[in-house]
Amino acid sequence: MVDDYRNTVYCQPYSNIGDKKKKLVEKIRKKHPHAKDMHAIIYSNKDIYKDEFMKIYNHKCAYCGVSSEVITRSDFEIDHYIYEKSKKFATKADAGYIENLVLACHDCNHDKSSFEFPDEKYKDFYPDEKEIAKTFIRDDKFYIKISEEKKDDAITNEFYKKLNLGSELHRIDYLLMNMIGLQETMKDKTKTCSELGEAIQKLHTKRNVMCKNV
Repeated sequence: MVDDYRNTVYCQPYSNIGDKKKKLVEKIRKKHPHAKDMHAIIYSNKDIYKDEFMKIYNHKCAYCGVSSEVITRSDFEIDHYIYEKSKKFATKADAGYIENLVLACHDCNHDKSSFEFPDEKYKDFYPDEKEIAKTFIRDDKFYIKISEEKKDDAITNEFYKKLNLGSELHRIDYLLMNMIGLQETMKDKTKTCSELGEAIQKLHTKRNVMCKNV
């Protein structure tokens, strides 16, 4: 079992996210020296900066962990960790600083929406730090659950329900990521690899049907 519920045994672990974000800002400012709102520059599906931002998060949603092997590039969005319309910001642009931007799948971004949390809970859900992997875990059936340590915390439960982290969809995404990762390790075993590929395709079809019915 891996330490981070967002990763499978085949996933590259998150590393130095903050430092990588700073380097991206340096690169952006070479072309846009007066840029303040990084969200306005990074979010576009047509922009190379989105690709670089996705790479920082290993092409995975920072909340549920679904990867670009399962969903498309356009299904990834740039979330404001602290709500962009929060009273903490004088303008929307103020919310666009790089530390406040997080790679999220469409579902997590929109489910999270205007969710706000007290300052003391900032680190509990912040994907760039390790604390989120202590707040949420995978159980032995691959569902995302609240950790034993946090299970009685009201704000954590609200966040968990708001993002629908315990859904069957997130479980299927995780299963698909494991199956795809396994397939990558067995390309020399033609028959078994082919059978696994068929199973992946069937499960992916089931996933897409579930999404349409939500």
